Amino acid sequence: MSLRSPLGRVLGSGSAKEGVRHWWVQRLTSVALVPLAIWFVVSLLLLPSLDYPTLVAWMRECSTALALVLLILVATWHSQLGMRVIVEDYVQPTVPRS
Repeated sequence: MSLRSPLGRVLGSGSAKEGVRHWWVQRLTSVALVPLAIWFVVSLLLLPSLDYPTLVAWMRECSTALALVLLILVATWHSQLGMRVIVEDYVQPTVPRS
């Protein structure tokens, strides 16, 4: 049991020094997702049909495969950053009281 107040426990801890970087990376990934998402939707709409052989042939093109991998990576990174903020801000740790 500690005799220190909650304020006394956190004084001097300082910030994590990662807030600005996290904010910028989330904004950059969201900006990168805009053209990637537009490319994805437009290129799907321009396909003659959406059957399996057509989609496989479309994904086998080098530029398409690269753009799809980029879209998946950026979307995953952006989602991970957003979920981290939600967990940090809204999920309370369960600390057993003794």
